[in-house]
Amino acid sequence: MISDRGLAGWPGSRGFPGFSRFSRGGLGFSAGVIRRVRGGFSTGSRKSPGFSGADDEGVLIGLETSQCLVEALILRRVMFRSIRRLYELARADPVDPELRGWSWDRLPLKPRAYLNLGVSEIASKYCETRRDIWLRRKTGARAEPTEPILTGRLIHDAISLALKEAAKLLINNTEPYTAYQILSEKWRKLNPPKGYEKTVEKTYKATLITILGEAMYEKLVNETPQPVAYSEYRVDGTPLGLSQNLSVDVISDSVIIDFKTGAPRDFHKLSVTGYALALEAAYETPRDYGLLIYVNNPEDPRITYKPVYISNTLRRLFIEERDNIIDMLLEDAEPPRDLNCQPTCPLHGACNK
Repeated sequence: MISDRGLAGWPGSRGFPGFSRFSRGGLGFSAGVIRRVRGGFSTGSRKSPGFSGADDEGVLIGLETSQCLVEALILRRVMFRSIRRLYELARADPVDPELRGWSWDRLPLKPRAYLNLGVSEIASKYCETRRDIWLRRKTGARAEPTEPILTGRLIHDAISLALKEAAKLLINNTEPYTAYQILSEKWRKLNPPKGYEKTVEKTYKATLITILGEAMYEKLVNETPQPVAYSEYRVDGTPLGLSQNLSVDVISDSVIIDFKTGAPRDFHKLSVTGYALALEAAYETPRDYGLLIYVNNPEDPRITYKPVYISNTLRRLFIEERDNIIDMLLEDAEPPRDLNCQPTCPLHGACNK
């Protein structure tokens, strides 16, 4: 079972401040589990305008069974280089104590009102005027299940199922190859709607192959596969004016992991920022790093990940967005329609009545 600080009993690591309980050799990534490996590899980097954070964007494509070990290795090495760069950012711009979640009882973190806001409400800035929040909270408008939302939900459910099913067997020392034979058809438990079967099957199997390929590599190199566990971790965000039942996709050691679909957007970094603040408030331990994992192209699953340093800038932006939403709801002033509103918005119908 994964704890709020990561995998219980993970070996410690000296000489790499900011992380705890790593195995020897270097730092890597295993479908939600950060651990150390030797060497480094990068698929390249690019500057991302807007928020401060890491530049690196790793890509893992074509998750076929015959390639899983090679791709797992590449992913680990990319993560080693990416996290090293995040640590350099942390040294250059350390988090101010007043912006840690445990400072929830004083400004600027102390909320003006306690409205039980979700992290997704604050971080999902698809509606620039925030009219979507006002409609849900003030008029009771319900979101319509648009195709992008349905696809995203199914992909998220397929990933979560693969993580949980694999963890059950690997913790009990089941051989990775045997585990795949047992689990490969478990995606059917999700009972996807007609026309979405391939999306769910391929996403589920791509995730499963990545996890089990990593476990096989650990067995070959370290003789004993490392236990892998995942959880939709619950945390109380009440001290910060957030929901008392926040759900974090994955926590691995100090790293907060959030799954996304669609094109990467700068404001996506606010999701891991909000969860970091809530976890710091609840446990009074630093949370400085996040990982956004994008899953797209269900017919040939493509996984793109972006590591994030949860900087002072991101923390201030999250708090500013939270305060603006609180003010909007308390003032009861209906915000204008977003001029860039898309028909795919789940509240498009209610907004344009």
